[in-house]
Amino acid sequence: MPDMASEFSRKVWKDCCGKGCKKCAIAQTYIGAHGRGAGLKQLNEDRKEVLAKKSGKKKSGKAKSKKKASKGKAKSGAR
Repeated sequence: MPDMASEFSRKVWKDCCGKGCKKCAIAQTYIGAHGRGAGLKQLNEDRKEVLAKKSGKKKSGKAKSKKKASKGKAKSGAR
């Protein structure tokens, strides 16, 4: 992970939309360091990396089985 990505907390990253708005400190930092086009590209790459790496959430087996069960109920109800 790049140095600039570690400067901001996860909460700040979650609030960032990645579009380069004026109120976002992360976007302005990246734009200032890399320019508008390259900065936004780098911002979005780092944003995906940070959010994917730190959340670590995966679908549980329970959530998958509920989805399959609901499909089965819909078919059995139509009989």
